[in-house]
Amino acid sequence: MKSFLYIPLILLSGILAFTACSEKETDLGVALQDPATLFDGNSVTAYGSACTVFDDSLLTSGLRYVLVGFYSNPTFGTSEAILYTQVSIDNDNGVDFSQNFTIDSVVLSLAVSELYPAKASSKSYRDLHFEVYQLSECMMKDSAYYASNSIDINGTVFFDDIVRLAESDSMVVKIPLNDNFKALLQNKSYATSADFVEAVKGLRIRIANDGTPVMATLNMSATATTMTAYYTYSNNGDAINGSTDFVVGQTSPHFNQYINNYSSDLSVFNTNINDSIEGSQQVFLCPMGGTNIKLNFNTFIQQFKQEHPLAIIHYAELLLPVANSSPEDRPETIVALKSYMDGAVANIPDFYDSHSGYDGTYDKTTGCYRLRITQHLQKLVKSGFDLGTLLVIEGRRSSAQHAIINGSDSAATNGNPIRIQFIYSE
Repeated sequence: MKSFLYIPLILLSGILAFTACSEKETDLGVALQDPATLFDGNSVTAYGSACTVFDDSLLTSGLRYVLVGFYSNPTFGTSEAILYTQVSIDNDNGVDFSQNFTIDSVVLSLAVSELYPAKASSKSYRDLHFEVYQLSECMMKDSAYYASNSIDINGTVFFDDIVRLAESDSMVVKIPLNDNFKALLQNKSYATSADFVEAVKGLRIRIANDGTPVMATLNMSATATTMTAYYTYSNNGDAINGSTDFVVGQTSPHFNQYINNYSSDLSVFNTNINDSIEGSQQVFLCPMGGTNIKLNFNTFIQQFKQEHPLAIIHYAELLLPVANSSPEDRPETIVALKSYMDGAVANIPDFYDSHSGYDGTYDKTTGCYRLRITQHLQKLVKSGFDLGTLLVIEGRRSSAQHAIINGSDSAATNGNPIRIQFIYSE
């Protein structure tokens, strides 16, 4: 082969090698780099106002996961979760214990998916003081129940004692109900499921406050969540042992009641109708308690729009500094919702963006939750006003995890308030 034929091959190899090396060097380490450092332009920090707002429409009926228990927070007070549930039959054939049956025991089983706060040590035991009372009336199967709802009890106690729960990956609380419940079955016959429900009414289940805060998350859809009656049947002198299962949760109506006592010095309500808590020093984010965080940067947005009408936002992030008093077991992700004039909210556009960056997760280096809000801020600047940004915990609203965030005032937060840091050019 003649030597001039090698020249194109050599050039092509050089181009490919240069391109490959160039791309490799360009992309190396980008995923590890803080996205805020990847943009050139003018750096600005924006400050606004913050408050804790209440989620009045916290629907809790029919949830798969429910809470039972309480916790105490030194900053914002105490919260308690109470479970109301009916006990029903999984068919409409009724149940008959009227002839030759002896009810030996009745056990209420509740599948526990997690305990809050979680113990830092290895798996151990928890002593939980459960109370199970009879309701004074039946629940309405097709009705919606909210966190503020409750049903009176009639004073009949089915259980009031300590249950020891072994902490493991598969936890089930087994509560032996007393003679008061056994009396609802012994020598009784119920022709239909409706007749049985009318007699039993339902259960109020709570964990008594014995001084050690604990919140149990129950899986109401788990097969382990049930009620079982164990009996002995006498047949021609022979004793036959058997059992009957009843439905608790799952298709049976149930809901959570949340009771919050905002009693600390920081729990100062903004108005007489208790619609929000002032947030210059700290704000409270808790799905169980029905509280979210409302931010507003309207004053800054208006001024910035006037001074920089053609500004292009290259990168922006919302910094939410975690307060020193915040629990260690914090939510994994916080998301931001944009407010509209009619009061509706929707995910900010950055929520749907797949670009790399901090998207509401906690950053140990800065001690902040970091939310990328580049598109959101660009739209606010373009419109020239801000109707507010709502912060919520991403995940189940029936979660005990909560976070305390520094407020909006720099002096009240030792120079570490909620703020927006962004880079722009024009």
